[in-house]
Amino acid sequence: MHELLKMVLGYARGTWRYRWLALAIAWGVSLAGWMYVAQMPDQYRSSAKVHLDTDSILRPLLRGLTVEVNVGQRVQLLSQTLLSQPNLESLARATDLHLQAPTQADLDRVVDQLRARIRIGPERRQPNLFNISYTDTDPRKAQEVVQALLNVFMETTLGETRQDTDLAQRFLEQQIREYEQRLIEAEERRAEFRRENVGLMPGDRGGYYSQLQTIESQLEDAQLQIREVQNRREELARQMAREKPVIEGDTANWWGATSPYDARIDNMQAQIDELLLRYTERHPDVVSLRRTIADLEAQRDEDLAMLDDSQVTSLAEQEATRTNPVYQSLRLALSAADAEIASLQVRVGQFESQAQQLRNMVDTIPQIEAEMSRLDRDYEVNRSQYNTLIQRRETAQMSQVVEERGEQVQFRIIEPPRQPRTADGPNRPLFFALALLVGLGAGVGAAFLLSLLRPVFDNRKTLMNETGFPVLGSVTWMMSPAQTARMRLGLTTFAAFTGGLLVLFAGVLLFEGPLHTIVSRVI
Repeated sequence: MHELLKMVLGYARGTWRYRWLALAIAWGVSLAGWMYVAQMPDQYRSSAKVHLDTDSILRPLLRGLTVEVNVGQRVQLLSQTLLSQPNLESLARATDLHLQAPTQADLDRVVDQLRARIRIGPERRQPNLFNISYTDTDPRKAQEVVQALLNVFMETTLGETRQDTDLAQRFLEQQIREYEQRLIEAEERRAEFRRENVGLMPGDRGGYYSQLQTIESQLEDAQLQIREVQNRREELARQMAREKPVIEGDTANWWGATSPYDARIDNMQAQIDELLLRYTERHPDVVSLRRTIADLEAQRDEDLAMLDDSQVTSLAEQEATRTNPVYQSLRLALSAADAEIASLQVRVGQFESQAQQLRNMVDTIPQIEAEMSRLDRDYEVNRSQYNTLIQRRETAQMSQVVEERGEQVQFRIIEPPRQPRTADGPNRPLFFALALLVGLGAGVGAAFLLSLLRPVFDNRKTLMNETGFPVLGSVTWMMSPAQTARMRLGLTTFAAFTGGLLVLFAGVLLFEGPLHTIVSRVI
């Protein structure tokens, strides 16, 4: 016990060495905590007290077969019914809270906040009496929500009129038809979305990427063909540069060497040679050119038979200087290469446009997937609710067989909701005290940790135990009057700051209201 006490005293002395650090941390944490607690908004709670006669068939209809249950269980069922999603959505619309929710997700968040702030519970001594309360930063809104809760509860329990099982079944039938219509609309939206995005749905992504790959492959082939034709054109241009446009002919042998028809026939034959490099003999252009050559040859033979000697001499003189057929053939081949390059460029442009369109679709695929997921989620929610309603209808039919009739829930308001005049929370004095305790704990903890990280031996025995060497002696520190005065001044200052923290805490507790007002306006 003595050793334990010495150890505790040693830790206390080590912590005391860093008392200023502990005090600074305590001040900082406490002030921050007090500011945070001071800016917390006031919470106003409005409540109403209701008396229920729960001898009703409502719970069996909603929960299953009719069974004997006690009042507490029936009140719990009614509470759950009141806090159901449709009722809370109606409550949000009745109190204009739905204006803060432009989307369904925001509306679900408002409903969750309502469910968390609403309290429904029976009295301990009288289970038939239970309270409905709601807490909000606006006292008027708190009263409106409680009043709307009572209205929704009356609508849920079918008011003060006697109702039987048939009415509950009609209600279920109505809900079933409504959710069935929602289910059909959800299915139609999914089908329409699939029709509008054929080939882009999550299940069709393999075909889409295959199509993109095909277009890119065709684009590469077309670009390769352009390069090939351009190389061929350059070669034709070089060959044409080495030929003369015209050549001098032999007047004595015009019909034996060439004729005007022969030049055209040679040109067409050159075109056939060019086409045969890419196509077969059955290609329509090849067949058409060969038919034209046959007609020209027949026409040449016919003209030759009709000419006399003088005409032959005249034509021979004109042919003395004639066009070079090789040059003409090269020029035609060069023109064909230019036309083919232009055609391939159009094809390349088309392929590039298609490829770019497909690449742009890649950016839309995540949006399509997200939209499809949302549609599927809506469909599943409606389908689940629809199946639940079908089960409840079957339960209602079974309950009607078991229990021929039942009484409604008698609903009577004993204490109506009122607008609260004073705040119900938060408990700022408690939170202020907790902030102070946390600050003091943080400061002491930091000083204690620092003393462990930088230990100091304050007696000979501890030093000897830690080092294992004998301590021959020690020297007592005798302080001078000036040092003693400084030490006393330091202790007085430390005590003053510590007391100041406690005095400030007392002031925070005393002026809680004005402090909250000032901090709320500043922040």
